[in-house]
Amino acid sequence: MKPGRILRRKSVMSILICAVFTFALLSGAAYGMELGPTGLNVSGELEQTLSLSLTDGELTLGFTNYKLSLEQDLMRIGAGIDGYAYVSVKGGYNHKASEGKWLELDEAYIDIYRDLFDLRLGQQALSWGTAYGFNPTSYVNPMPSVATLTQGGLTDLTGLPVPAVYVSAYPSWKDMSADVGMVLVLDPRLQGVPLPDAYQAEILNGISYGIKAGLQVPGAAEALAEALLPLLPPEMPVSKEEIVQIIRNAQVRPTSLEFTADPPESFADRLEVAGRAGMNFGMWDLYISGFRGWEDTPVLWVETVPAVDIGPAFTYVDVYLDVHPEALYRKATEIGAAASGTWGPYTFWGEGNYTLPDKVEALNSEKNIALSTNDSNFQAVVGADRMFGSASEYYVMGQYIYNSSSSLLSPYRMPGEKAKAGHYLTLVGRATIHDDHQIEVMNIFNVRDKSGLIVPRYTYKVNPMLSVWVGTTFLTGDETTEFGGLPMDNSAFAGVKVVW
Repeated sequence: MKPGRILRRKSVMSILICAVFTFALLSGAAYGMELGPTGLNVSGELEQTLSLSLTDGELTLGFTNYKLSLEQDLMRIGAGIDGYAYVSVKGGYNHKASEGKWLELDEAYIDIYRDLFDLRLGQQALSWGTAYGFNPTSYVNPMPSVATLTQGGLTDLTGLPVPAVYVSAYPSWKDMSADVGMVLVLDPRLQGVPLPDAYQAEILNGISYGIKAGLQVPGAAEALAEALLPLLPPEMPVSKEEIVQIIRNAQVRPTSLEFTADPPESFADRLEVAGRAGMNFGMWDLYISGFRGWEDTPVLWVETVPAVDIGPAFTYVDVYLDVHPEALYRKATEIGAAASGTWGPYTFWGEGNYTLPDKVEALNSEKNIALSTNDSNFQAVVGADRMFGSASEYYVMGQYIYNSSSSLLSPYRMPGEKAKAGHYLTLVGRATIHDDHQIEVMNIFNVRDKSGLIVPRYTYKVNPMLSVWVGTTFLTGDETTEFGGLPMDNSAFAGVKVVW
C-alpha cells in the first residue's frame, strides 16, 4: 500500500472519530456522565490539531488525541471494600510523522482505603515531585518525548503509567504528622533510544568518518599494525610498512546504523522500588526519597573491531574496521529531597536528586567511543508562582533548572564533547478574560547556549465542554544549539478540544 494512501486513511479515521464525538455532544451528552445505579462515571476528551509550517508553508493535520475514562466506587457495587476503581484508554496519531497508536491502555488501578494505610494496585502514574512540570524526584514514571513541549506545553509533562503496587500511610505523633509512601514497580517502561533514526545514522556515519581520518594521524596506523602483526601467519610475506599502508586505506564499515538494546528478561530483574517520607514544618512540606531501578534510556557506545581478510595462498591481505553500535540498559540508585511552601500569595518549591548509575565497563574502555558516562549526576529545580487579580485571573510562574550532566533533552554526549552543566529558565504567564478567553505564553530557555522554545497560545472556551485554540511554536538558536537543533519547524497551529 502506498504511504500517501495510508496517510489519507489515517486522516479519514481521525475525522470520523471527531464526527462521532461531535454527534455525542449535539445529542446532549453531559460532562462526567453517571451510568446506572452503581454510579459508574464515564468521562473523556478528544483533541484535534492543525499545523502550518512557518518554514515552507505546508498545512497538515497535526495530532489526533483522545482519552476515555471509567470510574467506579467499589462500595456502590457491593464489593464490601472502601475503595475506588479507575480505567482509562487513550489513542493518538501524529499525521505529519505518520506514527502513533489509536488504542492503548493508559491507567488501570484499584484503590483500597484502610484506617492505617491506602493501597493502589495496577497501572498508574504517581505525582511525587513538588516542582512545575520537571520533577527530578519523580522517579517512578518515565517522561514522554520532548515533542509534547510543542503541542501541550510545559504543563503536559506527566509521566507514563507503569504497573506497580503503591502503599501510602499517614502516621502521626502528638501534633506532628507524616506522609510515607512505598512503590514496587513490576515492569518499568523503558523508552528506547530517544534519538531519531536518521540522527542515529548521522552519528554512526560521522564516527566512521572520524575513525577513517584518525588512521591518517602519524602513529595511529603504526599502533594498530603492531597489534595485528602477531595475528598474521608467520609465512605471510608482508612487512610492517605494508600493513601500515593497508591500514591507512582500510574500509571503515558500520555494522548497523542504529542502536538497539534488549530490555531485562526476568521478572526479578525488572522490579524497581521507590520510597518517600515527608513531614510538615509550619509553612513548609519537606520530603526525602530514594529509588533503585532502571534508567529510562539505555547507555550507548561504539566498538571498533579490526577484521583481516587473507587471500588464498597468502596472495593478499585486506584490513577492515567494523564499527559496532552498542546499547545497554542499566540500573541506578537515586536519592533526593524536595520542599514546597507558601508565603502570602506566593508558592515556592525546590527539589533535587543525586544519581549513582551502575558502572558499565565498556564506557571506560579506551578502545571504545562512549556516548554515555559512568559519572554520577545531580539535578535540581527551584521556582515560585503567584496569582493576581480579584478573581485570580492572572498567573505567573518562574523556574530555574540545573542539570550537571549537560543537556535537559538528551542523556548522551557526542564524541569529543566535554561535560558542561546545563542551566535553564522556564516561564509561564496566563491571563483569563471573562472566564471564556485565555492567553498564555510558555517558554524554556537554555542559559548556556542562548537557545529556547516559546509557545504562545490563545484559547476560547465555547462552553464547559468545547474549546478551540490557536498558537505558535518558535525555536530560537542556530542548529548547533540544544533547542535550535531540534528536528521540528517553527509552526502555527490550531485545535479543538471536547471534554465530557
